[in-house]
Amino acid sequence: GSMRGREVLPACGCSQKPMLALTVASALPLAIALDNGVSRTPPMGYNTWNDLGCAGMGAVGMMRAADALLSQGLAQLGYTYVIADDCWTRERNAYTGRLVPDPVAFPGGMQPVADYLHSRGLKFGLYTDRGSSTCEGRPGSEGNEALDAATFASWGVDYLKEDSCNAATDHGVAVQQYASMRDGLAATARPIHFALCGWRPWYAPYGQSLGNSWRISADVNSWAGVWYAAAINAELGQYASPGSWNDPDMLLGSTAGASFSLPPVQSRTQFSLWSVMAAPLILGAHVSGMSTFDRETYTNAEVIAIDQDPAGIQGTVLWEDCPPRTLDQLVADSIQRPAPPQPPNCKQVWAKRLIDGSYGVILVNWSDAPAWISVDAAGMQLMGFAGGARVRNLWTKAELGVQTTFKAYLGPSGDSALYKFMVPTFAV
Repeated sequence: GSMRGREVLPACGCSQKPMLALTVASALPLAIALDNGVSRTPPMGYNTWNDLGCAGMGAVGMMRAADALLSQGLAQLGYTYVIADDCWTRERNAYTGRLVPDPVAFPGGMQPVADYLHSRGLKFGLYTDRGSSTCEGRPGSEGNEALDAATFASWGVDYLKEDSCNAATDHGVAVQQYASMRDGLAATARPIHFALCGWRPWYAPYGQSLGNSWRISADVNSWAGVWYAAAINAELGQYASPGSWNDPDMLLGSTAGASFSLPPVQSRTQFSLWSVMAAPLILGAHVSGMSTFDRETYTNAEVIAIDQDPAGIQGTVLWEDCPPRTLDQLVADSIQRPAPPQPPNCKQVWAKRLIDGSYGVILVNWSDAPAWISVDAAGMQLMGFAGGARVRNLWTKAELGVQTTFKAYLGPSGDSALYKFMVPTFAV
């Protein structure tokens, strides 16, 4: 159920000149930001979809994932939301109209799952759709927003993802439907992270007024999907701020057993890039059987700190040699069937300003050949490091000293390197 609505964001051709947005000023103040006090830093957790899909989803899988988040040290690092995606409900109660949990997947209903999570310091996430039915054909929330919000709150829901399948493609109607659920959730007085899932960049200017996060691109279930999500999100940084986040979709692990996964190098690059983009860090990986490599990826506290920086500034492209592109073109390419075109043979440097004036800097090689990637003097100056920066590699933990320019040699097909660039501290 792909929405092919018209795009309303301005098309932006991106040249090879350096660029870095240091301010977080929205060009379209359509409404005040939703102020429900939730997600002052991007949400972190686990979602069933990329791991268990539809058939494998249920109370047992969610409790097993919760156990894994705790036993592997992930919950302690901030991965606290455990989110049931599509397929948790089959019908509405004929008399009350309330959504009924699937009795096979959730034999005790939702309360035991919520209690299991809450008693362990975790949070409970659930899924619905703004249309007549969900992507998998289960009942949607259209026309029942207030009732469903009250039901979710009564179950102790802390995070609600609302999808856009089987729904009107008109932008005005979509905004109104999301506003109805926003208002329904607000009426419950329960703090609930509201995650819009319309998979298009046109939601970004409206996002702050409607929810706490909003999907800006098609589902990421392949390496090409990572490129399209990042390339689209590169245009939307001005719309992110504490409590309001662009959502480039969930994290793909490299552990076998999940419905979707990536090779290890690409999986780690996605995590690094998502952190620089101040993206929600929602694991789609097979957490209960996670490989050592994936555990090392997702438990790197220094990378998580880049994502969770309290300034809430989304990283932007500092330099690239990628071909010019527009949002319209990226969206059209990303939804091509049977598969979108592969990422272009090019390189990027992204930079994210942190609250203390440091930067998270990622070098990404999208091309199919190894390559040197540089941060030149102009790039250093844009970050305020004309006199040099102290550089730390956040994966190897190597301290690289003070650098006035910087370069690294990266392998092909999605290799990357993530650094923290800091103001030099000179000994007296």
